[in-house]
Amino acid sequence: MKNIHGFTLVEMAIVLAIVALLLGTGLTLLSAQQDQRRIEDTNTALSDASEALIGYALTKTPPYMPCPDAMPGVAVSAGNVANDGQEDRNTVTNACDAPNGEGNLPWVTLGLTPSTDTWSNRLRYRVTAAFSNKTTGMLLTSTGDMNVLDAVSGTPGVNTLATEIPAIIISHGRNGLGAINATGHANPAPPAASTYETENTNGTVNFVSHSPNPAGATGGEFDDQIIWLSQYILFNRMVQAGKLP
Repeated sequence: MKNIHGFTLVEMAIVLAIVALLLGTGLTLLSAQQDQRRIEDTNTALSDASEALIGYALTKTPPYMPCPDAMPGVAVSAGNVANDGQEDRNTVTNACDAPNGEGNLPWVTLGLTPSTDTWSNRLRYRVTAAFSNKTTGMLLTSTGDMNVLDAVSGTPGVNTLATEIPAIIISHGRNGLGAINATGHANPAPPAASTYETENTNGTVNFVSHSPNPAGATGGEFDDQIIWLSQYILFNRMVQAGKLP
């Protein structure tokens, strides 16, 4: 008689535990790689949007940037439709329909695809009125009215990253809190504890750019990605193209 050897239940349990551990580690690494790729792709989308804004201004005489596409629920002037990708500008006053010049990036007006970040949410866009003025256009004396801080209560020279900004573009990141999604509906707002993300949705002139924060950290969960246009870079591009003296 020959002895037939097989695996014991203990041995099989150990093998299954090792396989589960390897699978779990591999899936975690794969998820982290996918998240990083989405972050990088969104940064590219933000850079493309910034260049599209400059390109749009270069095609106008006098040069000016587009108004935002008003978010759902915002009353717009005759002939405009909120959340359709087109800039919403009052044809009588030439003022932007979006309150404080803040809404969705007008992706159709700018000829951008895709129309969302990599988490399928619209990019938020705010422009200073002096730089979207269709009548006078931007001037070398025009000044932006927005600030970017690295904390909510910014101390000038300490927490301030940039001032007098003409235009800002924001992706609300993986959690998408405060964004308008691709279906045209509003995502939930950031919770009260997420003061950094709340600053990017509350309609004030201050915005926060910060490294990613986990929930419970100072400022709360934060995964927004933000890019802004320096007025000096903008002026330089306009002067080089002969759009400004």
